[in-house]
Amino acid sequence: MRILILGGTSFFGREAALRLQKAGNEVTVFSRRAPIDGLPLDIKQSRGDRTVEIDLNRMAVEPWDAVIDNICYSPEDARKAIKVFNGRTGLYLFTSTAAVYPVLEGAASPFRENLTELLPPKAELKEKYAYGLGKYLAEKEFLRAFAEKKFPAVIIRPPVVIGPGDPTLRAYSYWLRLADGGPLFLPGAHFRNRYVFSKDLARAMETLVYAVEPHGRTYNVGDSQTMTLEDLVKLSARIMHKEAGIIYPDYARLKESGFDMAASPFSMGSDFVLDIAKAEKELGWASTPAAAWLEETIHWYLFSYTGPAPKNYASRKRELELAEKWKAER
Repeated sequence: MRILILGGTSFFGREAALRLQKAGNEVTVFSRRAPIDGLPLDIKQSRGDRTVEIDLNRMAVEPWDAVIDNICYSPEDARKAIKVFNGRTGLYLFTSTAAVYPVLEGAASPFRENLTELLPPKAELKEKYAYGLGKYLAEKEFLRAFAEKKFPAVIIRPPVVIGPGDPTLRAYSYWLRLADGGPLFLPGAHFRNRYVFSKDLARAMETLVYAVEPHGRTYNVGDSQTMTLEDLVKLSARIMHKEAGIIYPDYARLKESGFDMAASPFSMGSDFVLDIAKAEKELGWASTPAAAWLEETIHWYLFSYTGPAPKNYASRKRELELAEKWKAER
């Protein structure tokens, strides 16, 4: 198959490119960062801007069996893709996000795919919802194009993605704190979440590329088992042979103390669990066990990663001082 990946030079897009190329497909990646080192020579790399229609037009000169779009963030960009690739691809896989669910009025965990059809978006949304709203509106464009033009769109909604090469460094935030031996503040430690391993997400993409008539459908994917943030940190500590040293703080007290909430990027105020039953039933979905993918990812960060620490680690000294102060007050 001839497969084009929009945004295939880093993280899970890169994993998808490697996986599909290894399976014998002819893979091309398109990115503003291309060409990059580290991809097999058999994977073609094309430099361009996803938001510029003329750049997309260059990629539709010849037809594709499948296009995987990881870098569409707005309805405007969705409309460009529909215009350019309609009739030029057998499948258009749009990588959306679980962040579409908080955009909806009255949505509650566990989140099922059809909530975006049943519930309207909230009338007023804070800036922090801009990413989810952009993806939500892009989904609407792709599904409308499927209904009206038979545009071969399928949508995948992953939760928080963790794995080697994650540019956000969110999970690494916790592992650095475990490695330095100090305590970790975990607000919202007991709320349940569903994560997904980057290589599992790439495998889900491959599954949809090979699926029979998936057009017009939407799938949540994620780990087979839910985890709390406490579960994630304690399992990570066991893998690293460290003591977790968790502090379970009250949100209000943390804010009063001047604590930087960015220091715990996976903290939430309630459960945030995707319902993955549809993917399990229709795609035979099952994830890699969490202990296995966490060990692989942690080892990559500890022994292979050479980049900077997460920005939130700059507040580490203040965290340790606060921990000592609270300990003395007990």
